[in-house]
Amino acid sequence: MVYTGFAKRELILEAVRRMYTDIARDPARDYHVPVGAAACRFVGYPGETLARLPASAVESFAGVGYPFAANVLRTGETVLDIGAGSGTDALLAAQAVGAHGQVIALDLTAAMLTKLEASAAAAGLSNVRTLSGNAESLPLPDASVDVVTSNGVLNLVPDKQAAFAEIFRVLKPGGRLQIADIALGQPLSGDCLSNPKLWAECIVGATQEDAYRALIEGAGLSDVQMIGRLDYFCASTSAETRSIARSFNACSMVLRALKPPGSPLPPPLQWPPQRATSAMPAAPDAETLDEPTADAVIAGYGEPCGKLESAMRNEMRNLASGQVLEVRADDPLARLGVPAWSRLAGHTLLKTLDVDAQRTRFFLRKR
Repeated sequence: MVYTGFAKRELILEAVRRMYTDIARDPARDYHVPVGAAACRFVGYPGETLARLPASAVESFAGVGYPFAANVLRTGETVLDIGAGSGTDALLAAQAVGAHGQVIALDLTAAMLTKLEASAAAAGLSNVRTLSGNAESLPLPDASVDVVTSNGVLNLVPDKQAAFAEIFRVLKPGGRLQIADIALGQPLSGDCLSNPKLWAECIVGATQEDAYRALIEGAGLSDVQMIGRLDYFCASTSAETRSIARSFNACSMVLRALKPPGSPLPPPLQWPPQRATSAMPAAPDAETLDEPTADAVIAGYGEPCGKLESAMRNEMRNLASGQVLEVRADDPLARLGVPAWSRLAGHTLLKTLDVDAQRTRFFLRKR
């Protein structure tokens, strides 16, 4: 379980609201994760599927995979989309279940729900109902939905154990879960786990894949099946995000599961398709650029990440605006901590260089 105290939890949720409000209102802006139609194609949405949706439902897409590869939707059913955003998945689900089915689109960002309602109207879909709320306390009766779908959302939830317990509660017996989310190859720790801004940026709130599956099974769901994995963060235009994701082996995945008792699930679709890995190439890694010239150096090898912050703060005070500080570190937490401190302090991470498996050099330009 990943859980933070009440005050920090509220800050995390507010950071998530702010970020996804920005994506709803200004989707053309550059974000740390892929957004919009290009992101849909990159994570595996078929072009003919996207063509059935209004542009407003796709332009603010910020999902991490193609949950419909689970192949569990049936006509006439009720689907709950947790973290529905601007409606890409909700509208596709509404088309799949047909006029006799319905989709409940739940999100905690008002701007996204407003956009979703307009998109549903533009698509001529009357079987979509929006609902404000979050995954930790679903405002729905027990055993009221046939399928729960979610895309890149559960990694943002502070109390994942509560969220999966709620998913189990609202699913009917025999109900199915289809989910795309972020998983880590190694765990996070330290102060970064309670940094609200970093939670909103997907990686910090994620858990290891085995722990993720254990949360699903611990909630009572069965037949948990991994459909596929994708190097999602390679499509980020942020060198910092790509570097952090690599250091924790972060990827996106698609899973499905069943609330017993239930019939065997049909075969899933192939995911990710081969073309998805090259549909949205990332900007060149910072490592391919010339090495910046440092005006000051912190020799932090052998030092814990927690001690580097005061050293960076002191060195930055002695530098002029635009000058470069090089930070050398071998604490694994520095992979996240140094870029996070730089961003929060308003400085620019120019480049990250891996000296070897343990040692890293960071180049920070003073604001």
